[in-house]
Amino acid sequence: MKKKIGIIALALTSALLITGCGVNGAKKETKEDSKTSAAKAEGLEVNLKNGYFTLSEKKETSDDTEYIALEVNIKNTSDKKVYLSEENFALYQKGDDEKIKPEITSDFTTSYDYKDTLFTELSEGKSTTGTIVFEVKKGKTYKLAVSKTSLSLTQKAKDVEISVDLKKYDKTKTNFTEAEDALAAYIDVVFLNKANDSYEKLVSTNKEQAIETAKKAFVKNFKDNFMDFRPSDEQASAAYDQFREAQAKRSSYKLTTVGFYDNKALVNVKLDALSRENISRLIGDYESAYLDATDDYDYKKAEEDTYNKYRAPLKTYEKRYNRLKIS
Repeated sequence: MKKKIGIIALALTSALLITGCGVNGAKKETKEDSKTSAAKAEGLEVNLKNGYFTLSEKKETSDDTEYIALEVNIKNTSDKKVYLSEENFALYQKGDDEKIKPEITSDFTTSYDYKDTLFTELSEGKSTTGTIVFEVKKGKTYKLAVSKTSLSLTQKAKDVEISVDLKKYDKTKTNFTEAEDALAAYIDVVFLNKANDSYEKLVSTNKEQAIETAKKAFVKNFKDNFMDFRPSDEQASAAYDQFREAQAKRSSYKLTTVGFYDNKALVNVKLDALSRENISRLIGDYESAYLDATDDYDYKKAEEDTYNKYRAPLKTYEKRYNRLKIS
């Protein structure tokens, strides 16, 4: 069953963070899998709990490489403290002895509240679970090696090794497209007043609340354009309905997932749409035109006349400013 996605950001920006993507693409572990997903050596027990493909806007890949995030549980079965750092983890491609070092975790996290629980000290009998990321070649089989470090050890303990078959996690790549589909549904329904069946399927954010939040933001911005004539909430709400109608006819967007880690996706938005800022400028131009055509310089009447012609700025917008592109 797919998890729904919650949209964190409530305003369109160049990138939006969304959360709640499940790593459901990974197939369920079978008894045969479990034989290779857990291993132990003297004083250390390692369980590979899950894995998923990940993305980072800070890291680039080639045509034949990608990044795999492995969720690992480590238990200290010795009678001494164990100290874990990135130096204790390595990946080896099958048939190749070259050591692949872990990536820096902070390069992949999409939020500041993420805490890495894998690199820590473990008292005897204690365990910890965390995620570690490696750059790998597509379609290959690897071996995860975990070593034990203890200040009381006089000699190196044997590594714990677990096989990692990337094909097992291929389906997790659907997380990227699901994130884009969810955000597309959010934009369509909340900002453009368009029907999108994926909203109920993929988005957990309450639809009515999201629409109301966007509307309140617009109403405040719209009313702030008028100093002497103050539109009522009902008038500003009507202006918002007109704005959404114009947006739905003119706007377009392109979404690209640029980050995915810890059930959170970072999606880049390239938006070709109406700009409230430029519409505000047009409102100012309409006010100036009214004042130039009259001798009384009544700013309240000028603003009221502009409000009554609000649909005209929307129609004029595309011709005059040729749309604002945000990327």
